[in-house]
Amino acid sequence: MKIHALQTGTVRTKQVQLTGGSLIARLYQVIFTQKWSDWLPTYCWLIEHPEGLLLVDTGETAAIYQEGYLPKGGLYHKVVQTRIQPEEEIPHQLAKIGFSPKDIKKVLLTHLHGDHIGGLAHFEHAEIMVGRTEYEFATSKKGPGAGYFPKNWPQWFQPILVDYTDGAEENFSTSKKVADNGSVVIVPTPGHSTGHQSVILKTGEKTIVVAGDLTFNVDTLEKEIPDVVLWNKESQQTVEAMRQYVKKTKAVYLSSHDWNAIDYLEKVKI
Repeated sequence: MKIHALQTGTVRTKQVQLTGGSLIARLYQVIFTQKWSDWLPTYCWLIEHPEGLLLVDTGETAAIYQEGYLPKGGLYHKVVQTRIQPEEEIPHQLAKIGFSPKDIKKVLLTHLHGDHIGGLAHFEHAEIMVGRTEYEFATSKKGPGAGYFPKNWPQWFQPILVDYTDGAEENFSTSKKVADNGSVVIVPTPGHSTGHQSVILKTGEKTIVVAGDLTFNVDTLEKEIPDVVLWNKESQQTVEAMRQYVKKTKAVYLSSHDWNAIDYLEKVKI
């Protein structure tokens, strides 16, 4: 099994999402300041697996620059900014390592925010999996106000909805097996979004966590700072559980927006 980090543009958020802070501090910075983080990568992940190619998330799309694709006002532009050129989209990133979208067997979505599903249109042929809670919330009346835009999804998009029915994965009480041999497992990691999930890879003696937007990086995981706009109890519990899991299993922790992720992969030769 081999994993590749594929960068599809960059993103930045309000600084407090990386440094932590009280609810009041978060609200103030989100609404009244321009204290942005540095520009960070937007990664998705190709997994060369014996059962077929897996893709975790599909990255951003240059369609964000089209009129009407993103909302003009409201909360969205106060908390996130994204950049991408057409040549940075997922088909071009796959081509750099000798693959095409048609080669992908399964797409595992950590959640349904735009910078993680912007490339969906290229994967109609694939089996696509997303958490049931995530999908149901994103398609509810509350979805657009929480950063979900189903109007931008392909009309054919009817993903397999994940229920975590395969028992515990260490200190995570529920999980979903993706690979028959148990080498790819999904665990629920709510907090950043209501139905966020993370992908765990097991190869030999090595464990890799593809954590999506659970935290921004390893440092914020260790400090238990979840990647959320506003603090919520669920996110804190999830980050605590993941920190314990990574410590116990000595896992390599990969965040979607961590510049160091490629270095982590190179060190373990995955």
